[in-house]
Amino acid sequence: MAIHEGMDKFGVETMEEAEYRKRQDYVVKSCKCAKCPTYVAGDAPVGYCFPLIGTSKKIQWEKECVCETCPIYKEYDLTHTFYCTRCSQVCQTLKTEGPVAQGT
Repeated sequence: MAIHEGMDKFGVETMEEAEYRKRQDYVVKSCKCAKCPTYVAGDAPVGYCFPLIGTSKKIQWEKECVCETCPIYKEYDLTHTFYCTRCSQVCQTLKTEGPVAQGT
């Protein structure tokens, strides 16, 4: 088993661009980001857990995180939090389990 097997919880690495856009739209529409105490009104796009959306341009401080209660978090078996300020699932996994985290 590869060290990063399962890192791409959304399966974007193997999907076509149209399917990627469709999945991204689904995540953005289904996420709870806008209801989070950390969220700053007007920040877009939300769905920060999804690869390539990026972190918030407006959030300055982490207050409280609702990621673990989000249907997207549960559906895709995500494992991190504060995607809005810390980066996507893939990015955080690389930081905690990748070569940099392992000192290689």
